[in-house]
Amino acid sequence: MTRNHLNMVLAVLAMVVVATAGFFLGVQPQLSRAATDGAQQATVEHENAVKSGELARLRQQAKTLPEMRTALAELQASVPSSDRMSAFYDEVDQAATTAGVTVSTITTSDATAYIPPVAEAASTATDGTEPAAPPTATPAPSASATPSPPGVTTDARITGENFSVIPVTVSVDGSFDQAMAFATEVQDLSRLYLVTSITSSASEPSAESTETSSTTWNFGGYVYVLDIDADASGTAAASDAAG
Repeated sequence: MTRNHLNMVLAVLAMVVVATAGFFLGVQPQLSRAATDGAQQATVEHENAVKSGELARLRQQAKTLPEMRTALAELQASVPSSDRMSAFYDEVDQAATTAGVTVSTITTSDATAYIPPVAEAASTATDGTEPAAPPTATPAPSASATPSPPGVTTDARITGENFSVIPVTVSVDGSFDQAMAFATEVQDLSRLYLVTSITSSASEPSAESTETSSTTWNFGGYVYVLDIDADASGTAAASDAAG
């Protein structure tokens, strides 16, 4: 190999080395950066799409905000955050006037803490053995199906700490039709009054009295109080104690 040939080979090798070094030192970092930027752009576009969908949902909900506020106000009046018994008595008097009865007494007992209901355990076999097979293949006539009670529905946010029950008995004087009208009226009060019992007692006037006999109707039930600030104050106190 002549000296010229050797110089040419060395020049070619030098060019290859320079090109390779240029790729790894210049081009490769740019390609990596471009790939990273592309991934970040895709992530940002996805986040923007999610936020746009959430914004559209919030705009749609904002259109129903007045109705939601009205419904909230009705619920808060139905189960207020304090007893507000004076307002309840006024509503009962108005219902009595509309129904044509006279309120004789309203008895309110002390509030008690709410106790969540517990579903009854399903009945199980006591002997732990499998039931015996029928002696023949002839089916026996079955009794009519017994309706099952509705399932128990509870909410973990409603506890004895924030929810209380106040027993209330309202006694009114009037006829049967008037008492039934009063029962309808009290079910439409802005304050929830759950009537659980209705009893009646008739009183006969004395021989000297000119008054006619009257019937007293006793409506027993409950009103409720939901203190939405109770859990917040309790959580804050627990946090302070833990801190």
